[in-house]
Amino acid sequence: MTATISTRIEESILAEIDELTKEKQMDRASLLRNLIVGGLAIERKKRVLNKYKERKVSLAKAAELLNIDLWQMIDLVKEESIYLDYSEDELKEDLKGLA
Repeated sequence: MTATISTRIEESILAEIDELTKEKQMDRASLLRNLIVGGLAIERKKRVLNKYKERKVSLAKAAELLNIDLWQMIDLVKEESIYLDYSEDELKEDLKGLA
């Protein structure tokens, strides 16, 4: 199911959007959909990483929420310079789920 939305934006932003549509050879609606999806993915990642930093979710749960595997999550935490609060027991427990 899809829905139609409308919003007001500044002329300068519209000009930048139109410039991008030409560069990418896309129509405006497709470009805007891609930008929204990409922006949502960035915000989801920020929210999940923040929940992990605040110890509201485990490393495994954070990986699940981002739809990535545990090793990718470890790499992401490392890239973001976040303290990896992960014990050997937690690793063993998570590895059981992979078997």
